[in-house]
Amino acid sequence: MSDGPAVLLRVSPQYPLTVDPGAYVAHQGNVRQSFQSGVSFRTFMGEGGGEAFQIRFEGDGLVYVQPSERNTIAGDV
Repeated sequence: MSDGPAVLLRVSPQYPLTVDPGAYVAHQGNVRQSFQSGVSFRTFMGEGGGEAFQIRFEGDGLVYVQPSERNTIAGDV
């Protein structure tokens, strides 16, 4: 389920990918995912995306994301 047409992003061993959880739709291929904290110096300075956690993908495959984040049942926390 995507809010708008899904965007396809390639993941390779040389180019891992990090996405916001609200933008993630699906993935395929030999891809490992892990959660990482989105808190960094940029976040404290107000330049970050505002997400507390992000999903990191490594390996070789494809990740589908949506162009805008969907609203969750709980709404903004």
